[in-house]
Amino acid sequence: MTKSIMSLEGLTLKELVSKARTLRQQGMNKKAIEVYRKALELEPNNLDVLNELGLTHIHIGEQMDAIIAFDLAIDIDPKDYRGHSNKAEAHLTVGAFEEANDTADAGIKLVPKSAELWIKKARALESLLRIQEAIDSYNEAIKYESGDPKTWKALALCLDAQENWAAVARAYRIAAGLHEKRGEMQDADSCYKFAEMAENS
Repeated sequence: MTKSIMSLEGLTLKELVSKARTLRQQGMNKKAIEVYRKALELEPNNLDVLNELGLTHIHIGEQMDAIIAFDLAIDIDPKDYRGHSNKAEAHLTVGAFEEANDTADAGIKLVPKSAELWIKKARALESLLRIQEAIDSYNEAIKYESGDPKTWKALALCLDAQENWAAVARAYRIAAGLHEKRGEMQDADSCYKFAEMAENS
């Protein structure tokens, strides 16, 4: 432990962050956390570092540590959506859906046009089986960011639960078109198939 800390001495913030990201990519999350903490010694209010540190904690199941990092990020800049969104994600990963919804709501009050926060809210509501509210939240997200096929597919699944086949087909067709634009032909094909199944229902 001491040896690896020693080798971090004298590195700049940029070098530390770059090293932490590399360790994360290699799946060495514990070491990455160590390096992120070293970076925070240099710049305790760095939102990028706090959010990435928290996400690394989520990855290895240390949700409480993650939430501490995200709370710090929220305290530093409440209008940066990432702290709220990532904190909601931490709650979602442990099945604390009410808490995830509350966290997303707190963020939405401050950053009402964040598609990411609306998506986190929608996922929480969907897990709570509040399907119509989840649909409304996905639709809000799409108002602010309509180019992500994942959101359209998530919306389609909620509409599917309501057996609203025309709306399901439309959502899948939009998702398919977005996948095509990205050159993701396999994903596009499966969306078209789901759209046809909905149309034939």
